[in-house]
Amino acid sequence: MLEINDLRRRIAKLKFERASLTIIEELEAQLRILKAIYDSAQALYAAGEKDTKLQRSFAECDFGGWTFDNVYYYVYEQAVAIEPDRQDLATLIWQYDYRAPLLTPATAK
Repeated sequence: MLEINDLRRRIAKLKFERASLTIIEELEAQLRILKAIYDSAQALYAAGEKDTKLQRSFAECDFGGWTFDNVYYYVYEQAVAIEPDRQDLATLIWQYDYRAPLLTPATAK
């Protein structure tokens, strides 16, 4: 979350300084991707708080205990493996089913 807030401040500063639109757009795309990863990690973590099977599967896949940091790391790793194929990466990250690989452990690693 610190990185997201830092990026927001940087974008606001660049806009105030009337910096290059290209640079601002690139940073805004990065912000959307980071926000998508964070939101997806929050959603998965919240789902797992109510689902002991998901927590158990997460641990069995050697991702560690059910902590937000571990879930974030897992979501991040899954997200960077997504091939955008000319689609908006942030949207693909938000739409990805992070539970499915955990519930089919053979494909989780």
